[in-house]
This record gives sequence, structure tokens and C-alpha cells, in this order.
Amino acid sequence: MTPCPNDIGDKTMSKAFKDKVVLVTGASRGIGRATALAFAREGARPILAARSSEGLTEVREDIRLLGGDALCVPTDVTSPSDVDALVQAAMNRFGRIDILVNNAGIGKVSAVESPDFEEDLRLTLQASLFGAIHLTRQIVPIMRQQQSGAIVNMSSVMGRKAFARFGGYAIVMHGVSAFSDALRQELSGSNIRVSVIHPALTATDLLRDVDETQMPPPFRHMTPLTSEQVARAVLKAVRRKTPRVILPRPASVLLLAEALSPRIGDFLASALTRKPVAFLVGMGRGRTYHQTLADQGPTATPIMLPRTTIR
Repeated sequence: MTPCPNDIGDKTMSKAFKDKVVLVTGASRGIGRATALAFAREGARPILAARSSEGLTEVREDIRLLGGDALCVPTDVTSPSDVDALVQAAMNRFGRIDILVNNAGIGKVSAVESPDFEEDLRLTLQASLFGAIHLTRQIVPIMRQQQSGAIVNMSSVMGRKAFARFGGYAIVMHGVSAFSDALRQELSGSNIRVSVIHPALTATDLLRDVDETQMPPPFRHMTPLTSEQVARAVLKAVRRKTPRVILPRPASVLLLAEALSPRIGDFLASALTRKPVAFLVGMGRGRTYHQTLADQGPTATPIMLPRTTIR
């Protein structure tokens, strides 16, 4: 167990989330864990949801080292009954849910012509999109009754720009983005805020077993974000009521190029496979993803599913 790093929280918002009830899915590791710890550091009361009971217990112990506590609810977000039980447990304990962070998800590497493509897509849809949708639909009425709330959905840069062999994952992440945009407009005027986060490559276990040659071309030389950087972005988005966050900032150039023309977007994505270009735009000035994970050592827990990949 490792205490939350000193720089996880935004130093400008000391205790901004004090006593806020924050439900984080996928909280046992990676971005979810870092987000739960970041909110705990700000005085929030986290509800931790993930499939791994052991992982949740470890995160709760880390939160206790910070002087807080957390409710752990083992949950498979692909199971509607699990999701319903999660919401019930949260309401039984706290009577309210102020912030929801939909972070749980998986990803698959498979080409469109691969025999596994449709099955991979189905699994990713269930875990990364339908799980978030069902949980959100259970919590929005609670937030309406409270007359306040914040919902943060974790998408990806691939929720705005797809890459070869990541078509299924990109389809799902585009779905998360569209769901977030529609929900934000539907909740306009309700004092329930919706944000969507689009991180690029992040130094979590989810790409550990993917060969470097299978990485999305723009990511091969990219210096990955840390989970703590993404967690900081989540807290800032909630505090500032930011509807969309793209990380790191240079990734916005790729997405702008894609918006102007798919051909320009494809050209820039291809150009980023060259290390000097990645360095020039500020996305490849440190160690690569696989180098970063090698520095961290072997993962202590298995990756969720075969061919699991990004976020």
C-alpha cells in the first residue's frame, strides 16, 4: 500500500470536496484508484466500486493512511443487479451521491477483419459503455432530487479519433463521448454537471501485454500520462464545471486536425510514429509506455481480459 503522492490534488483547492460523497468505478487500480485517493485527500467520502475485493481493500487502507475512510462495494458494472446493489449500498450509507466517476472499462486490440472483432466489441460495449449508462441512469434521479451533482465519464483520445486495430475500442469511446454530450444537454439547467475526460496514453497495466508494434501509431513514442495526472484533471473538471478535457494538451492538435479533415488527421497520426515529430509537438519527451512500465516492475494483479488494452 502506498500513500497518495503529495501532488495528486490541485493545491489551489484545499478541501474543496470536503464531505462530498464520490462514487468511483474501476477504483481498485490505475486511474480509478488515483481518482479516489485524490478526492479523499480533498476531504471527500469515497465509495469504491470494482470487481476486485482485494484491490478495493488496499485502496481503502491507503485512504485511511490519509486520515479518511471509504465504502467498498465489489461490483461488476456489466451486471445490472450489481449496479443496483451498489447504488443501494451507497444510499444506505450516505443518503446521497454528490459525484459519480464512471471509470470502469476494458479495451481490446483487434482489426476489423479479425475473427474476434465482434466479440471483443460486445465485451467492451458491456463494460465500458452500457455499465456506465446503467449506473448513470440510476444516479441521475438521485441527483435531481438533491438538485445538484456532477458526473464524470472517462473516455479516451480515441473517443474523438480512431486508430487502426483499435476500431472496437474507438467505437465504444465515441459512444461514451456521445452519451456524455447528450446527457450534458439534457441536464442543462438542473445543476447537475457532466464532464468527459479524453486522456491519451496512460501508464496503467491495461496495455502491458500489447506488443509495442501493436500500439496505436501516435502512441509508440509518446510519454504516457500518469494516473495521478488524469485524476487531477477529473477534480479540476468537477470544480470548474468543464464539459470536456483532452490530455495531454498537445493531443488537441491531433483532434483539431481530424476535425478539419480525416486525411489531415491520418497524416498527423502517421507523422507521430516518428520520434522527432512526437518530441517536437511535446508528446514524446520522456520514456515510452513500455519503458515506463518496465521501470515500475511486473504487475501484481492480472489484466482483466485477454488482449486488454487502453485507458
